[in-house]
Amino acid sequence: MLRAFEAAGRLGSVTRAAQELNVTQSAVSHQIKELEAWLGVALVTREGRRLALTAQGTAYLPSLSSALDLMAQATARVERQTHRARLTVNALPTLAAQWLIPQLSRFCEQVPDVDVQLVTTAGVLDFDPAAYEVSVRCLSAAELAALQARPGWQGVQFGRFLPDAVTPVCSPAWLARADALKKPADLRRHTLLHSRSTPRLWRQWFGAAGAAAVRPAGELVFDHAHLAVQAAVQGLGIALGSPALVADALRGGLLVAPFAHLLLHEKDFYWMLPARSADDASARAFCDWLQASGAAP
Repeated sequence: MLRAFEAAGRLGSVTRAAQELNVTQSAVSHQIKELEAWLGVALVTREGRRLALTAQGTAYLPSLSSALDLMAQATARVERQTHRARLTVNALPTLAAQWLIPQLSRFCEQVPDVDVQLVTTAGVLDFDPAAYEVSVRCLSAAELAALQARPGWQGVQFGRFLPDAVTPVCSPAWLARADALKKPADLRRHTLLHSRSTPRLWRQWFGAAGAAAVRPAGELVFDHAHLAVQAAVQGLGIALGSPALVADALRGGLLVAPFAHLLLHEKDFYWMLPARSADDASARAFCDWLQASGAAP
């Protein structure tokens, strides 16, 4: 009844309403009469072959049209939710916390019909790429070659999308301390923040900077690199951070890089697409988005 009257009133014709609703003209006329009987008012009059609304019909139609539109929109949302694609992405905790989550809304805007399930694991080499539609890992050239040579990794596609160079970072307040940072050796007077997942990273950075490793004034150790960087933001000391991952914090003044020109760059971030996802449009779209969003040439 409601749809018949709304269509006829909006279109001004029983014939056109019947065509839109895919029913007969007599069915539309009958449903309008039933609605009028139920409401106890006349909603339409006929002027020749054209349908005209009464005062009550004119007042009723806009609200009814809006209500039916809202119902249609709600139904469409439910239908989309039941047919949405789900994409499981596996990433390292530090990349997820510092780069992927802050960027993820852009992918969701570009591909709104895909629900991303983000799973974080710390293992670099000991995982099954086929367990996820897309995986993201930080690899050296040697680690990449080792993975590609493994049984079961045939058909896995790789794409480098972001460099993982690291340099010391700290809060502006820490840098303003009396113990100035002018050369790597000055770090001996400061607290260094470490990650258990990369226990030799500070020693490697000193080597890349052409300086001898120092015994710092203090040390704090965290499970993951992103926790060490967050501790640096809070003024607890100096961490090693990737400029690509902490770019927002550097631009926003939460962090500064006293030796920005001294970088340790031994690894890069790669997306991995297993053979089972080769024809998955959602997985392909995610890898394309990573490639476009990353800083790797």
